[in-house]
Amino acid sequence: MPEKIPCIICNNPAKLTLENFNGYIKEENFNVYYCPFCNTSFVWPHKVDNKIYDYIYSQADVTPGYNRYALYAEEIKTKKNALSYLSRKEAMYFAVKKILKLNSDKTQKILEVGSGLGYLTYAISQEGYDIKGLDISRDAVKKAELKFGSNYICQDVYQYALDNQEKFDLVILTEVVEHVPSPNEFFNILIKLIKPGGRLVISTPNKSAYPQNEFWNTELPPVHLTWFSEDSFKVISQQTGLAVTFFDFTDFNKRHFDFTKYKFYENYNRRHKRVPTLNSEGKVLEPFSLIVHNSFLRLATNMRSVYKKIIERLVVMSPLISKKDLHRNSILCTILQKPK
Repeated sequence: MPEKIPCIICNNPAKLTLENFNGYIKEENFNVYYCPFCNTSFVWPHKVDNKIYDYIYSQADVTPGYNRYALYAEEIKTKKNALSYLSRKEAMYFAVKKILKLNSDKTQKILEVGSGLGYLTYAISQEGYDIKGLDISRDAVKKAELKFGSNYICQDVYQYALDNQEKFDLVILTEVVEHVPSPNEFFNILIKLIKPGGRLVISTPNKSAYPQNEFWNTELPPVHLTWFSEDSFKVISQQTGLAVTFFDFTDFNKRHFDFTKYKFYENYNRRHKRVPTLNSEGKVLEPFSLIVHNSFLRLATNMRSVYKKIIERLVVMSPLISKKDLHRNSILCTILQKPK
């Protein structure tokens, strides 16, 4: 008889939907539960050993999924406008840039929680904003400081909120909340970090972009522990008393290919199942680097990038891509605002 587990977001009864589901580390398995009341999926056990992030960040340049972050950290200092560079790369950075543009007050205090390799904090500081980057990984913070300076703090966000009285106008979290073991407790801590009228800008993989009966299509557990939907954040808004809005990705989706808009997505998905990334010793099973040091290979890579952009535009305009729900992306960007 399966263990009865309440939803970690709304506390209603959750349903066991996937048993012995592959984990991020080979031979580790998890159960996936789904809550029909708030359209949230989560894994059980809902916890993570932080050593997995030591494995990832020590090999970030060759870890699939994280190797692109290593590439951004490598390339970004060569860009005149680092934030524009990032906004062209991924939906979440596009959203951050647009949200910052709505309030260009450079005196506002900003904190990036989960700053990782540091490039987004750097890009925002390059725009003239007062920003700090906070991350729990010593390896990530060390790499960020070596590349971008001393504007980074290595500390657990829970301890940081207890130790510091400073409040922020804006707290940014890109691809963070899906990693935390106690989401409701985490949001209560984040609220302590923002001023009255302050905002949390949170991006995370978006379950609402997928069919409701798709119970897990995000990074394997325990790297990702929760797959949030728009309804998840509506519940969080009610629980915390924060106003909630969702970023409209229409402008981004008109120019970039998102697989959730692909009309034959289900067939594509069946051919591209996620497999474990690390072996039992924490080594990457199929290492792959996106960073190219050879000048000839870099030229070839740049040419491929140009062709890819042209092909992507043609695909986006083609009948293969659904034009329905253009405001929605496979990345969900939620803005939660504290009352004044």
